[in-house]
Amino acid sequence: MVTAASKRKVAASSSRNLPNDVTLALGQNVKQFRIAAEMSQIELAFDAELERSHISRIERGVGNPSLLTLATLCHCLGITLPVLFEGISATLPPTAQGGTLRRENQASHDKPPKGNRKSPLR
Repeated sequence: MVTAASKRKVAASSSRNLPNDVTLALGQNVKQFRIAAEMSQIELAFDAELERSHISRIERGVGNPSLLTLATLCHCLGITLPVLFEGISATLPPTAQGGTLRRENQASHDKPPKGNRKSPLR
C-alpha cells in the first residue's frame, strides 16, 4: 500500500539531485581539512555540536549543510569559509535553464503561481 508519507519521500528524493558536483567538491574539501587536522568524524561532530552521521553525509556529498553549519565546521577545523571553498568552481543552473529542482516546493518559472499572485517570480 502506498501511503502519503511514502509518496512525499519518493518525491523529495527524486526532486533533490544530491550528490552533485558542488556538494561532492565541498564534501571532499571538508574531509581533506578534517584529516589534515587529524580529527575523526566523531571528534569533528562533537566539537561542532553535530551528529557524526551529518558529517558523513556532508563528506559524501549527500548532505547540503547550511552556511552557519559550514562556518561552525570551519571554526572547528581552524580555517575560514574562503579556504573551505578554494578550488570549487562548479555551479548549478536554475531549473529554467535546465537544472534540476533542489526541493519539492521550489519556485520555478515553469509552475503556475499559487494563490492570487499576479506575477510569477518577481
